This record gives sequence, C-alpha cells and structure tokens, in this order.
Amino acid sequence: MKKTLGIISKSRRMADFYAGLLSGLFGGMAEIYASSLEDGSIRKLRDCDLYLVSVTSYDLIYHSWAKEFLPPEARTVQASVTFSMKTVEALRAYPEGTKALLVNQTRHMAMESISQLYHLGISNIEFLPYYPGAENPPDISAVFTPGEAELVPPGADVVDLGHRRLTANTVCELALRLGNPAFLESREFAAYTASLADVDYSLQTLSYNSLTMESKLELILNALDAGIVCVDEEGLITLVNRAAEEQLCSRGEELLGRSAAEALPELSFAKGPRLASILGRDFSVTTAPLYIRERPLGTFAILRPFQEVEEQQATLRLQKTPKSHHAKYTFQDIEGVSPAIRRTREIARRVAGSSASIMLDGESGTGKELFAQAIHNASPRRDRPFIAVNCAALSETLLESELFGYEEGAFTGAKRGGRAGLFECAHQGTLFLDEIETISPAFQSKLLRVLQEQEVVRIGSVSPIPVDVRILSATNEDLSERVRQGSFRRDLYYRLNVIPLHIPALRERREDILLLAESFRRQFRASFTLSKPVQEALLRHRWTGNIRELRNCMEYLHHMGLKEVTLEDLPGQFSDRAPTRFRDRPGVSGREWAVWRVLGDLYPQGRGIGRQGLVRACGSLGVCLSEHEVREELRRFQGAGWLAVSQGRSGTRLTEAGYARYLELLDP
Repeated sequence: MKKTLGIISKSRRMADFYAGLLSGLFGGMAEIYASSLEDGSIRKLRDCDLYLVSVTSYDLIYHSWAKEFLPPEARTVQASVTFSMKTVEALRAYPEGTKALLVNQTRHMAMESISQLYHLGISNIEFLPYYPGAENPPDISAVFTPGEAELVPPGADVVDLGHRRLTANTVCELALRLGNPAFLESREFAAYTASLADVDYSLQTLSYNSLTMESKLELILNALDAGIVCVDEEGLITLVNRAAEEQLCSRGEELLGRSAAEALPELSFAKGPRLASILGRDFSVTTAPLYIRERPLGTFAILRPFQEVEEQQATLRLQKTPKSHHAKYTFQDIEGVSPAIRRTREIARRVAGSSASIMLDGESGTGKELFAQAIHNASPRRDRPFIAVNCAALSETLLESELFGYEEGAFTGAKRGGRAGLFECAHQGTLFLDEIETISPAFQSKLLRVLQEQEVVRIGSVSPIPVDVRILSATNEDLSERVRQGSFRRDLYYRLNVIPLHIPALRERREDILLLAESFRRQFRASFTLSKPVQEALLRHRWTGNIRELRNCMEYLHHMGLKEVTLEDLPGQFSDRAPTRFRDRPGVSGREWAVWRVLGDLYPQGRGIGRQGLVRACGSLGVCLSEHEVREELRRFQGAGWLAVSQGRSGTRLTEAGYARYLELLDP
C-alpha cells in the first residue's frame, strides 16, 4: 500500500510546484496531496503518513503558522530549497558589477534568496531586495525573481529564475521517512541532485550504501521527530539535528563549537529525564552518556515538546483501553419535551464543556448514565475514554484494585506484570462512578486523596502516577442526608458535587410518557397500538421504576404479540390491571409476591440470582420492578432472616427459614 505525503504551503502555486516535482520523483512510492493557506484548502487537510511543510526560516522562528492545521502527532519535514545549477550558471554570465533587483513576496524572503545566491558564489551581481511596498531604486541593470513575476515593478524587464527547488537533503529525508532508502541509489535521485546548485549537500556521485557511517548517522538523526543535541567531554556542542533547530529556533551552525552552558543555559546535560522550559515552551529532556568501546565521547540530549509527550502517552493509553470504554449516547438521544427534562438537558449542555465534577442525582431508572455519556460526548474530552463503574457491584477490595490498579505480586492472584487501574485508563477522559453512596468510609478517604492530588498509587507500589480525569458521579439517595448522618465524608461530597444535576423522575415529566413509550415501541419494532384507556393508565401510573420500568413494560407488551393493547393486557403492577394471584394473599403485595415466586422457584435448584436478573425474572411474571424496588425488597427479606446475600456470581438466595415462609405463602 502506498504511503501518503501531504504538501502544505502559503501559496497555492508553490504547493502545486512541489507536488509536481515530487510526483516525478516519488510517484511510485507515495500518493501526494497539495494544499495551501492561500485558497483555504489547508483547512480540509487530510491525514497523511508524512507532511512537507513549506515555510521560511522567519515563519519557523516567529510564527509556526502551519502547526495549527496539522494533526497533533503529524510527522513533518521542513522544506529547504535551493536554486538549480542551470540558474546559477546563467547568473554567472552577467558582467561584474551588475546591479539588479531580487523580487519576492516579503523583504525577508527577498533577503533569504539574495543570501543563498551569494552563498552559491554569485559575486558578480549586486542584488537589492524588492517586495510589494518597497521603493524602486534607480540605476538598475536587471530584475530577477524566483517565480514571482507578478510582483515586478511596472515597466521593468524581468528574468524569471523559476521556483527554487527542494534540496537533496530534503528529498533524502522524505525518502527515508517514507521507508524507501533504496530511492537514494536510483537514477532519478542522481539526476535530480546533479541539477541542483546545493553546496551544503550533494550526492551526485554517492549511493546510499557508499555513504560513510557519519553521513548515514546524520541522515538518520535528521529524520527523527525528536530533537538531538550532543556535547563533547568539555561541554562543547558537536551536533544539532534539524528537529532541535526547530525547537531551539537556532540554526545548527550557530551553535556548533559553542559551550552548551552558555548557548543553551536552560538545557542541562545532567543524567536522567527532566522538564526544561526553553523559549517559553516546556520540553521533556532525556540525557545519556555516549561511549565508543568504553571510551566516553560526551553526552546527548533528546528533546520532545512536553505536550507531544503527553498526547502520545494518552494515545498509547487509549490503545490499551478496551474498546467498550467509550460513550455511545449524546444529548440527541435524550428524548423529551417536558419543561423538566428540557431544563435539565440545557443545564447539562452548559456545564459539559468544563472540567468540573458533576454529581447526577435521581431515582433508579431515570437515565443518569445516559446523561453522563452525553456530557462526556459534548466535552473537550470526547475523543478520550469514558469509563463507567458501578460502585455497588464491587466489594471494597475489588473496587480499589479496579480503580487504582496493582503491581505484580501485590496479592494472591494478581495478574503477572500488574495491571493499570481505571483511573489510568481514563486519563484525559471521564470516569463515571455510579451509586457512589455505597462506597465505604475507608474507601472514601482513598478516593478523596486521588481527587486532591490528581495521582494514583497502585496497590503494592509507592510510586504515584499522575492522572487527568474528570469525575462524574451518580446517586439515587439524598447524599446530603448521608453527610449529615456522618456516613459520607463532607469534604468528598463537596469535591464530587461541584455541579449538582438533578435528573427528574418520569412522574415529574408526564408529558414525555407516551412519547417515550412510542420510542421504545419503535426500538422493539413492535406493531401493536395502545388503546385510549391504556394510554390514560400509562399517564396515571406512578412509574417508581422510571424510564427503565416503562421500557420493560413496552418490551413485555411486544412479547405478548398483541395488535391492540387493552387494560387487561397490562402487567400486574398497574392499579387498573392487577392479577388476582398477587392479591389473594393477605399482607403480601403483588411486588413482594413476585420476588417470593422467583426466589422460591430457584431454592430447590440450589441457585441464586442477582438484582438485574431478579428484575428480568419478575418482568417475565408480568411485574415490572426497578432495581431500586428490588433492592428495597431484598433489604427487608434480609432483615427478617429470609435471605442470604453472597458477593460475586452466587447472587441472592433464600435461607431455609425463607423457603419455609415461601411455602406458607404458596399454600396459605
């Protein structure tokens, strides 16, 4: 598969010129795409394996305009240009002492071209810079321009030198970064380099395999994205690669041979990684000694912009994060026209863009996680992980290892090599802690420390790991009351509850009941219709299980295979239609009896069941219960000694006394 090479320039004409030149050289190894700032095509820049950026040294040092249009981890090569040999030979033919204008877009570009021509040995012509807005000096014998004839003063005869061409260094670096070093031995490359008047670098008579080791090393170092600066044993700078020139805004020849302590005082060559601030930018700097056959030759430093290192780390963490850790829903998925839901949706939209912690409170089944996902997808963290954790589903020990991670050997059964916790996996993303009210006081202290310090320590380790995570939490209880009672830490509560967001119960938004019922009917691809009495019954119902209960109800009706739903077809929890088998047991509600039926039938099989399984099983009996309602029933059963609750997959089952009570109810 061909690599892709993007060319970006301020000028459309220059972008097309380079594209044509490189298509002739690289047509067999890369697809080439040109874009420019001039025509706005740069704003539609596609992702490419490599980018050639046409900028002047002035742009590089003072503006860096191209960077805002490039992807964060783009691999780039800065275009260095030179004149052709044919152009230089033509200029040498002019008489000694010729005075000429050199016309270009800006004074800086004109001076750069003049400097390069003098560097190439054109001493017979005295060049004067000319650019839009400059005065036209008298006594000019000739006018030259590198492809900018439209900028020449009116009435002047111009000699167009043609666009400057890419240096052999630039073409060589492109070939290496595109993964084709064999191109350096091709006839095309030899012919191209022979056409250049490039005194800095020439490969007319050399093949890649015949290069000296030093030349090969120079090519490799200039192909790296990281900046490399080497010093000898006396601290004198001996090597600066192209990436370092860009980062330090200095040309290599200006630094070579100088003392690093004087030329680059911000860049310490002490051993080990560190942060350094250079020209107002933070860099990650790693240094190491350089040896050949145990003989010390000096030290080299590797420079990477700290922001790039952070983004690379985030990308790698994202690749390790399971694909399931992403948010599917947006605010468009939150249906409803009632004032209550519209107000909540609008508040959530407004606060989504911040990094503040949000606590979503609402009854079970109101859609708290739906809101959490929508908030994440409307935030600047949308491209990073969204990880949801149900705190009630895990024991304290398991919750700690899941959130914080652990080192190898931290406990019996710990995974070899250790494991990153969900805080690490959610770095630069969002962590949603559902049923936050269930965590123990001991774990509350550990969680508070992580939020305060913004770092985690894996179980079995002492090394803190910095994390940048936005916390969204949810509760279906009055957590402020838990704070007053002393069972939930006040400082943790206020750290989590920076922005409170109440999710209204379904009975608070009755205008949405039939709208949501129709939406669920479409999701199930059901063909039934709801009679008018049924619609009225749905509107009157309390919906203690909220949207989840409504969804279960519609799924139940779908499986009934009806064409029109009447009151008699509704599940048993509706006051208009309650099955007699749940009413003829004194003191036992239909809801309670459904739980008895499920647990009692499982007891002889020696099986237990979890809360969600119990919700589904009761639904199959025609009783739609929410998880909150099931939890309340189970607490009551456990308080009476009828229930044994186990962690993990064993679930909940009746005790012997509980089964005896079930048999009494079964045959009163």
